[in-house]
Amino acid sequence: MNLLKSPLRRTTAVAAGALIGLAGVVAFAAPASAHHPIVSGSASCVNEDGSWQVTWKVANSERDLVGKITNVVLTPADSTITGITVEASLPTSGNGTLEGVQSLPASAESASLSVTAEWQRSQLITATRGAERPVQKPTEKCKPETPPTTPTEKPSTPTEEPSTPVEEPSTPVEEPSTPVEEPSTPSSEPPAPTKEPEFVYDQDCDSLTVGITVPADWNEDVTVTFKPTKGEAKTVVGKRGKTTTVEFPASKGLKVTATPKGYEDEAATITYKEPANCDSAGGGGGDEPSLPLTGAAAGSIAAGAGVLLAAGVALFFVARRRKVKFTA
Repeated sequence: MNLLKSPLRRTTAVAAGALIGLAGVVAFAAPASAHHPIVSGSASCVNEDGSWQVTWKVANSERDLVGKITNVVLTPADSTITGITVEASLPTSGNGTLEGVQSLPASAESASLSVTAEWQRSQLITATRGAERPVQKPTEKCKPETPPTTPTEKPSTPTEEPSTPVEEPSTPVEEPSTPVEEPSTPSSEPPAPTKEPEFVYDQDCDSLTVGITVPADWNEDVTVTFKPTKGEAKTVVGKRGKTTTVEFPASKGLKVTATPKGYEDEAATITYKEPANCDSAGGGGGDEPSLPLTGAAAGSIAAGAGVLLAAGVALFFVARRRKVKFTA
């Protein structure tokens, strides 16, 4: 992504050094993916007094990183929940879900749950997600629990059996009927996209580049506003099947908030972290560049940079194949 920089911004020797930094950044930078909790709930019946319960499940969008719940919001506010609490761990995707039961009064006609979770990668990422739609109060009454029957004891006094054996009529045994499965009705809804839009970023000594990748099978283009803590905000339209980026000058403490239109509650914040290989000649600190190298030393740097650039291009495409999800 650093190939967006103009080749005229540095002299030939300094550009060769920047390409060396590019190989390291592409190899180790991770995409600022749209980490998010996935909330779903269901209710089955209503108690005799009108109260009812909702069973909630919270899943993790990330396969390689455990999340942590930092906030839980219930509707209605006078309801309670067990199992899903602040500081609870959110298992990685495919390794189970965080489950809880919300108890509601008879006056509640619907229930909803919203949770906030955080993940710690190279920077702290937080996201809030609620259920796609509130769970409505069911109409079916809960069946009362049947107490277990106590077997009656037979009298201990033996009874005299008649001398002539009496044949008891055989009682036909009814075989349990085999339930007939009704054919499932095919869904008329189109298949869900295999991937979701993702935020991506890259950084070097001079700039922080952020953007969004929209899968080709996503149902629409995605408009995103990138607002830095210093400077003017920039808005881009992420086209389906493409990656669209913008660049901000690097500065200490720089943070960029990415807010997708229509998904404002899934905004993500990307924090600039100066790479370790930046020195007084690099950008981001405001120092003047050092004098260009000449002679044999410059030739060695250029040759080495060519090898690292080839490796960096390969690593870039490997990194792009990682599955990352959107919905921050």
